[in-house]
Amino acid sequence: MDIYQENISNDYKQFTEEDYNVIIYVGEEPNVTEFHAHSIILRYRSQYFRTALSSSWAEKMNGMYILKKPNISGNIFQIILRYIYSGMVNFSQIKKTEYLELLKAADELAFDRIRDCCIEKICQETEILFEVELFLTIPPRILELLLKQDELALEEIDVWNYLIKWTYAQNPTIEFSPSRWTKDDNEMMKKTLDGLISLIRFQNITSKDYFDKIYPYKNLLPENILQVYSISNSNSFELDSSIIITQKDQYYSLFLNWINKKDKIYKTRKFIQYEFKLILRGSRDGFDSNSFHYKCDNQGATIIIAKIKNSNKLVGGYNPLDWEGKSSKVTSDSFIFLFNDYKNVDSGKISRVIDTKHSIRCFRRWGPIFGAYDTITKSNDLAMNPNREWVSIPSSYPNLNIPNKFDVDDYEVFQVIYN
Repeated sequence: MDIYQENISNDYKQFTEEDYNVIIYVGEEPNVTEFHAHSIILRYRSQYFRTALSSSWAEKMNGMYILKKPNISGNIFQIILRYIYSGMVNFSQIKKTEYLELLKAADELAFDRIRDCCIEKICQETEILFEVELFLTIPPRILELLLKQDELALEEIDVWNYLIKWTYAQNPTIEFSPSRWTKDDNEMMKKTLDGLISLIRFQNITSKDYFDKIYPYKNLLPENILQVYSISNSNSFELDSSIIITQKDQYYSLFLNWINKKDKIYKTRKFIQYEFKLILRGSRDGFDSNSFHYKCDNQGATIIIAKIKNSNKLVGGYNPLDWEGKSSKVTSDSFIFLFNDYKNVDSGKISRVIDTKHSIRCFRRWGPIFGAYDTITKSNDLAMNPNREWVSIPSSYPNLNIPNKFDVDDYEVFQVIYN
């Protein structure tokens, strides 16, 4: 948003300097700026000014209302005053360093539209505030407003980290190691966080991040959060896999991120936790299509992992729907993947569906099928055919250079369960 414009009466613009009956002194000495305004307009446009210009509050001298606002700079008040009279704010002309001050001024003076526009801008470009020292001085009321926003473009663990950093800044005498805090330290930190910690969406934080970055502050957490992340479940972020033998927690986190579409270059608070429950292992339950459908039909979303025989490669895919039926299924959320070395989670590449009409195909004689059927090669993007062979020809998903035909040492299917 570059310009915010309200439809207000053009009559406001007709008032001249000669008509004013309010003098407002803005800023602190020696940088005080004098502004002139009209009480009838100020009262009409702002609840704050209706109170400030009342007989019980306002100072009057020679028939003029006198107001002083030392906590607002001249530049910011000029923006506010122009908005009062014109209903317009040109955000493209506002410096990034001024957004916090404008937000605070709009909140104090009860200009909700401008406050909300500032919040929207900060949520979209979080570096405006969160990555500068000024963030540490933000008032609790403003921080609360920001933490309530769904569209705050930060991952939830980042929101937590910023909140803890801000809390330390309000209590500079407290050590950075919570294990060394005294009882008084704990109480001071709790008091500072009062009303704010409940705005953290702990359910959107992975178990690994919780135990690494949040659990050390367990004395600050509400009891219900401690119950959700029981220490007995500290290994719940590992896959129950016999194919993946190292970095199991990292594979879990990567699959969780991919399902939440975090491979794209953006951050979001809209992160959902899932559990991956093993429902089929080829070496245990069978490699045929009957075993697959018996175990996996009507189980909802699944992740499939297969190890290519005589190699270190892993292939697989995510079906957000289910495997029951006799047709193609439409979704924009499915993906396939390839790891060139199953011992190295960083070797993974993801391919998100582009032909959504053929994202998933379900047929009883076949195992899992991702992508459209090629009648010449008799293959899909990734599939287990009726002969128990695995095949891959790029079509509905971008090419990952998966071998066109291969056998597997083993394959596993995990039910994806929303927590």
